[in-house]
Amino acid sequence: MSRKRRTTRQGIQTIKGEVLRVEGDNYLVQRYDGKEVRLHVDPATEMNGLIDRGDQIEAKVTEVNDKKHVLSMRQIQK
Repeated sequence: MSRKRRTTRQGIQTIKGEVLRVEGDNYLVQRYDGKEVRLHVDPATEMNGLIDRGDQIEAKVTEVNDKKHVLSMRQIQK
């Protein structure tokens, strides 16, 4: 008997902050409220240019199975 994996989704949220580290498809971002969050990108993520450590970003994020998945990410001016 095969089991279907259950996928849970929550609404879309906007995260703004500074990129602290890039590790492959994961970005560690310090939000403007001081909290750190790990964001996962994949080929479906809409990226606005090359984003690296020290950049200020705005990301549209949804949560899938308790993991933050980035729908889009762009550089912003603080």
